[in-house]
Amino acid sequence: MTAHERHRAARVVASAAVDAAEAARLLAMLGLDAADGIGPVVEPDEPVPPPRLPAAAVAEGRRVALAAVDAIRRAGP
Repeated sequence: MTAHERHRAARVVASAAVDAAEAARLLAMLGLDAADGIGPVVEPDEPVPPPRLPAAAVAEGRRVALAAVDAIRRAGP
């Protein structure tokens, strides 16, 4: 995880937590620390592309989506 990703993740967790104790617990679960969210972090020059899914996973996702659409069509209005 890059410094930028750690910084953003710590800020998101802290903003969603009910209190400081919950934020600390959530950060610890993620292997982060409150210090990761402090201070300016240089934005990456280029966005990091998401990892590519294996072709089999993409094919399975399409199969499931098409089956769901087919089931909806058969159910009718």
